[in-house]
Amino acid sequence: MTDTDEARRKRSEVMRRAAAAKSPEERRETARKAIASRDPEKHREAVRKGIAARGAEARRESALKGAAQRTPEQRRQATLKGNETKGPEGRRQAGLKSAATRGIEAMREAALKGAANRDPEAHREAIRKALAAKSPEARKEASRKAAETRRHNREAAKGEAPG
Repeated sequence: MTDTDEARRKRSEVMRRAAAAKSPEERRETARKAIASRDPEKHREAVRKGIAARGAEARRESALKGAAQRTPEQRRQATLKGNETKGPEGRRQAGLKSAATRGIEAMREAALKGAANRDPEAHREAIRKALAAKSPEARKEASRKAAETRRHNREAAKGEAPG
């Protein structure tokens, strides 16, 4: 064992003994002080290092453990909060990643389940609101793209080469 390993072992042993001797209130107070004096950037870096040091299996296990502790509603809230911080490109990437990992059948099943639970009138209203919020240029662009897609599909159905 090298000197640094020995020193580290002694330090951790001393810290363990000190923690065992303290009452829960003292431990709580010490933790509070440590958190107050911690630099957020250094903390993030330490967390990143800890995650990088663990293997994929350990990360997966801790993620599953964390997911099991949450209710479906809590998971949904966390997802929505995460989506708010992502831009459109981030959401698109997340969708592609989930499609790649879940498979076509699971995605189709989720889409059908979502469509079955949707109130048709509320859905139409949401679409009307979204369209009203768009700029005239964006509406023109969307209709142009839709017409182009229809034309492309017609040509594909006839067996012509798209051009």
